[in-house]
Amino acid sequence: MASSGSFSNSIVSGHYKLKVDWSQAQDVSANTSTITCKLYLINDWSLGIGSRTNTCTIGGTAKSFTSSSISGTGTHTLGTVSQSVSHNSDGTKSITISAVFKIQATISGTYYEQIAASATVTLNTIPRASSVSAKAVNLGTASSITITRASSSFTHTLSYTFGSAKGTIVTKTTSTSVSWTPPLTLANQIPKSTTGTCTITCTTYNGSTSIGTKTCTMTLTVPASIKPTIGSFTSERIDGTVPSSWGIYVQSKSKAKLTVNDATGSYGSTIASYSISGGGFAGSSASLTTGFLNSYGDITFTATVTDSRGRVSAAAKVTITVERYFVPYFETYTSQRCDSGGNLQDDGTYILGNALYNRAPCGNNNRVTRTIYYKKSADSQWTNAGVIFSSGDPIVFGGGQISTEYSYDIRYTITDQFNTVSV
Repeated sequence: MASSGSFSNSIVSGHYKLKVDWSQAQDVSANTSTITCKLYLINDWSLGIGSRTNTCTIGGTAKSFTSSSISGTGTHTLGTVSQSVSHNSDGTKSITISAVFKIQATISGTYYEQIAASATVTLNTIPRASSVSAKAVNLGTASSITITRASSSFTHTLSYTFGSAKGTIVTKTTSTSVSWTPPLTLANQIPKSTTGTCTITCTTYNGSTSIGTKTCTMTLTVPASIKPTIGSFTSERIDGTVPSSWGIYVQSKSKAKLTVNDATGSYGSTIASYSISGGGFAGSSASLTTGFLNSYGDITFTATVTDSRGRVSAAAKVTITVERYFVPYFETYTSQRCDSGGNLQDDGTYILGNALYNRAPCGNNNRVTRTIYYKKSADSQWTNAGVIFSSGDPIVFGGGQISTEYSYDIRYTITDQFNTVSV
């Protein structure tokens, strides 16, 4: 349906076109429309003719009009005619409009009597039934539907369509204001959007006779509280070189696998994307395996999911504790000749050693092995002193075999779960 339009026809391969522009003006109370037609000749080949008497027929009624002389090329107004037509009882109407322009000209050796154009058009329906209106509302919230009626004797049935869902709101009510709470379940109809257009249909009755229907639309919005959820968010250790028996995360040695479990949409939506971040790592899948954890202490990871509506879930968090790790190191170390009692002597055949070291305890799981070696400075082979030293505690070794005729090199070695360091 339309309240205006245009149609045309041409001769000589389109060089001479008859164009009709029509428009509709409704008289609602009389159930009639006045149709006005404006006619034009559009030519890009030159033409020179005098005035002509032409015809435009609107809905079966012929109207004559006289066009002025035409010279040259361009768009030439031929005339304007109007005619009133009656609509059907339900306000609908289709009519045929036809026009004839008496061109009566010889063009390129061929005589043309006229140019004719016609079209069948469907006019805008004249309202006969009561009108209805409603405002946007959140699903699950009461709304008011307003009916504007032409007669107080009319009753009205209201129904709705939302996606594939349909239902009746009220049947043959005499009220002009109807309360309706769109159910939350209608959100299932728009799994990829937060809003949708609901069509309200108002059927008007005069007694038991339906005299027509009118519709309106209202925007239904999924409430902000309707969003996806995460069932649980868990962390799993990936031990690597860390003994599983330790049961801990170790800095730079352990990884973590974070997993979003049982994420679900709400009222028809589906999970569109995931987000996991924390400890300098981020991922966009349902699970994230970090690199080696570079920080120590408590590390909190956060996960969210986004559904097909673009709604983001409440954040789920999981915190892990990472034990500090660093490569063991010696702070101080000394080696001096002494006697068997540990008394310093320049010509002693024993060695008094003292090494102070530090290591990462990792929850007292990271034990260290300590070894002392010695050799004559000129030799390449080392001898295990066969003693275990404690950090910062003097220890005598060498068994009286440290000859006063030679210089000696002493090596202290500590080995933890992951590294060996010697000085």
